[in-house]
Amino acid sequence: MDTTFGPKHRLHDNRDYSRVFHRQQKAAGRHIVVLLRPRDRRETPLARLGVMISSKTAPLSVRRHQLKRWVRESFRLSFKEILAGHDVVVLFRNDPPENAHALIEQELRLLIPKALTAAAQPGSRNRSGQTPRPAQKHSATTREKN
Repeated sequence: MDTTFGPKHRLHDNRDYSRVFHRQQKAAGRHIVVLLRPRDRRETPLARLGVMISSKTAPLSVRRHQLKRWVRESFRLSFKEILAGHDVVVLFRNDPPENAHALIEQELRLLIPKALTAAAQPGSRNRSGQTPRPAQKHSATTREKN
């Protein structure tokens, strides 16, 4: 079993992340959201991981790096084989408690099988990064009331 976590196991640039956001299988928990995208068959069958934590979620960079290390460690030890052939993005919704390493791993163990069985959802953002608003329908009755 390969226990390294080299560059070939990471999502690197905006294009890699955009592909996952554009067509995703998603599962959300209390602290994290897991997004998956099956990779093209022509690409290498390795699982690749990206972790995103905003500075609003965890204001201290030390804490953000700690959370990323925890997720990478769980991925490296437990999920590389299960997720082979997928790109994975882990988003943090909020900052878990200080000693929540086991909590994060438990949440990943719950969410990854859910995301694998979820139906693929197309991304809902346009190129400018804004969510499109649905068109409002005006009927004759709503015009008369105004």
